[in-house]
Amino acid sequence: MQQHVHARKQRQLKYLVKQFKTLSNDHRTSVKLQLDVLVRKIKTLVRELSVVLAPFHLKRMLGPAAFILGVSFGNPLAAQTFSGPQENPFGLISAFDYAIPAFADLDGDGDLDILAGEYYGKLQYYQNTGSVTNPQFAAPQENPFGLTGVQLIAFPTFADLDDDGDMDLLVGEGTGTMRYFRNIGTATNPQFAPAQQNPFGLSSLNTFAITTFVDLDDDGDMDLMVGDYNGVMRYFRNNGTPAAPQFAAPIPNPFGLTSVVDLAATTFADLDVDGDLDMLVGEYGGNMQYFRNIGSATNPQFAAKLQNPFGLTGGADAAFPSFADLDGDGDMDLLVGEYGGYMQYFTNTTIVGTQEALSNIRLDLFPNPATNVLTIQTDADFVKMEAFDGLGKLVGNYDGSITTITVSNWESGVYVLKFTDAQGRYATKRLIKE
Repeated sequence: MQQHVHARKQRQLKYLVKQFKTLSNDHRTSVKLQLDVLVRKIKTLVRELSVVLAPFHLKRMLGPAAFILGVSFGNPLAAQTFSGPQENPFGLISAFDYAIPAFADLDGDGDLDILAGEYYGKLQYYQNTGSVTNPQFAAPQENPFGLTGVQLIAFPTFADLDDDGDMDLLVGEGTGTMRYFRNIGTATNPQFAPAQQNPFGLSSLNTFAITTFVDLDDDGDMDLMVGDYNGVMRYFRNNGTPAAPQFAAPIPNPFGLTSVVDLAATTFADLDVDGDLDMLVGEYGGNMQYFRNIGSATNPQFAAKLQNPFGLTGGADAAFPSFADLDGDGDMDLLVGEYGGYMQYFTNTTIVGTQEALSNIRLDLFPNPATNVLTIQTDADFVKMEAFDGLGKLVGNYDGSITTITVSNWESGVYVLKFTDAQGRYATKRLIKE
């Protein structure tokens, strides 16, 4: 029966590839929509067939279209490809003048909501009323949950700074000050206390404070990267703890970074899937600069910048990028706010292949979706297993021989589990936590 299903899927893949080749030279808008649907279907079929077919078989079936589609059969996800942009997708409505998006699951329903800062310091909340795989955003609510506006422009970023299980908020201002809104509500019903100015040892900048929380030294607490109006990035290392942060004096352009043009809006994701965080920086003029982390998860070092890689394109006037897995397929998509309040969405269209040595392994997760205990069954010898959430953050590191893990304390959402063997080869599986 299974052989019959796989044979049917192979025939379907060949048919879809033939359709793709026929339509790929037609640039009409209506045809582009058809191509987007085809790409998603091809992507799904390649993933399903990669567990039963060797990569050379899939390569032969896709032919030259593999390059156009961005299919990788070597190092999975090492070379990302993005399509788009789509302006204000999923029901989004433009903010005022600027849109600076930040993602968090503010209502605790397992999908990602958006809080967008805008000109004149207001914060617009877009609740995701869709799902982890099919987002749909409600009309924006201005300064909800007890929040208040800040001065000039609002640059928001989220982290659980008091380690109580809900998302707190730091908002940088156009004046260079940073204001902390502690969540005194819950993970499903947020309520923010009045703002504190420059807490935890933070200090104002002389220009914009474009804030991004990130654990760059992999010590379990959140550090802070702050870009300014002049394109400089300042690193505030957290020398405290996950429950009691304390930030060191800022270091300008650390780890080999170099300034970008005028403003620096940073966002992080493991784009080459080597276990450390890479950085994308939006700048004035709308371009985005990619800094690949050639160091490690505990000791970052960034390569020279590369402008608009992976099929990305510059936008209008200014770019404020933010990574998130919006379609629940295990890779990082990109939402870019820009001048005029628009938000441009770049879908990550990378088709994940499997290394040839691991193409026919058995790797099963059940139950999936999971609520409490997850069971892992495989016939491969893995030495390490890592779990990443929808924002690309490492949430768990386990011995590869483990057969069960407890996920009851994980937030609802989509996770990617990465299994690595002694030769550095790996395979990935998607898990839905209810």
